[in-house]
Amino acid sequence: MPKYNTSRYLNVIELDNTALLFNGVNGCLDEVSSKLGEALKSQEPSALDFLSQSDSDFLAKRGHITTLSKETERERFREFAAAIHKKRIQGVSHGSLMLLMSYNCNLACKYCYQHPHRPHKSAAVMTPALVEAIFEKHFSKLLPGIEPKNIDLSFYGGEPFLPANEPVIRKALGYAKSYGAHAFSITNATMVAPMIDIFGPCPGKVKRVQVSLDGNRKQHDASRIPASGEPTFDKILDNIELLLKQETEVSIRLNLDKSKLKAIPELLAELKSRKIIGNKYASIYASPLHDNIAKVDATDFMDVGELSSQVFKLGIDMEHPVSLRANDMSYLLKLEKGLGLMNTSFCMQTLQNCLVIDAFGDIYACYEEAGFPEFRVGHLSEDGVEFFPLRDIYKSRHVANMPECLDCSVALTCGGQCGVRCRAVTGDLFKPHCADIKKVILEGLKLAYRKKQQNPEEFAAKVNAPAASTHG
Repeated sequence: MPKYNTSRYLNVIELDNTALLFNGVNGCLDEVSSKLGEALKSQEPSALDFLSQSDSDFLAKRGHITTLSKETERERFREFAAAIHKKRIQGVSHGSLMLLMSYNCNLACKYCYQHPHRPHKSAAVMTPALVEAIFEKHFSKLLPGIEPKNIDLSFYGGEPFLPANEPVIRKALGYAKSYGAHAFSITNATMVAPMIDIFGPCPGKVKRVQVSLDGNRKQHDASRIPASGEPTFDKILDNIELLLKQETEVSIRLNLDKSKLKAIPELLAELKSRKIIGNKYASIYASPLHDNIAKVDATDFMDVGELSSQVFKLGIDMEHPVSLRANDMSYLLKLEKGLGLMNTSFCMQTLQNCLVIDAFGDIYACYEEAGFPEFRVGHLSEDGVEFFPLRDIYKSRHVANMPECLDCSVALTCGGQCGVRCRAVTGDLFKPHCADIKKVILEGLKLAYRKKQQNPEEFAAKVNAPAASTHG
């Protein structure tokens, strides 16, 4: 019988009385005895001596054990990840354009990463002429190989729905309607009421928005404030209700840190009383505040794992990083063929089928980098589109080119993490800042598996393979 080693890409997830094997290369999942799980986790070849030939053959076929040396397996994984990434970029047929119409905003949130831009960039507002140039002259150069009908249009800022941006929004929505496309937006939702007619489920409308809340009424009004200092919490909730009446999908993001967690039940009670929670067009999830570029007070910031742990501990009924990861990975539990894991990169920064264009015609591969000239990947002018060398550097940021990711058993689930944050923390775009993401991934898969065990019929009805995404 061949001498087998435990694969370096095997993850052993402890269940109640058994273990779940998760192969980080092919996505295979198998429930086995705790004894076998412990033996595989030990990484000692002699610990597998009790296996029968048929058991060894099965585990080898699933990729959990291998006759390859650690070094050879790593090189094979690098080749595999490179091939998967090549397949991903060659198969890109869908894209997104994010119009950053102005860096101006009516709020002054202390943690906003756009603070450095406002003194010298806020006067510029995107013109309808620039929108016309994007869609009628330069679209094929911006997103080669992607048809206009296959794009998502999104509005960003600053605050996108300031009155000064309305001409550009309506101009862009006209193009979206002609293509049969929808639009999306990230907004503080304080200014949507005067333009409420542009929201809704039809092509040429803003179909979905993301709105942030910073805790309960008191916490939010102390955090997300305009220069005048007037409260915004009730106004935002009023406008969320208006958006829901328009059948607009509203994704409510709770920006949380350690100081805000205990007040979340009060906030959820408020949202329930207004019938926002329970509305079929509304969803809500928790996300930790983070500081990738701007230098702000991060004393109370949490990583994603800590946030999920605290939400569990407090018994709060809402989505959080672990449950969101469980939702994303549930498709693996019913996949019978094909490639299970393909996250060779983390987000739009690498694939660049989603670009941000600001009022100056500057092009960025990441919305958090917008406004920082050193992070431009290109520029749009009357002479056409010019791309800069940084674009190709970003395109090469995938796990096959990241040595530490080649040693990681969840690399094809993680994708190397956010490049912006990695560079800010480590000083190197290609050096990952992993924090507790591996734990979150494995806890998410464990949660998904338990949901399937508890209610298999409901699980089967809900789970579909994930659609292609420009974000991690």
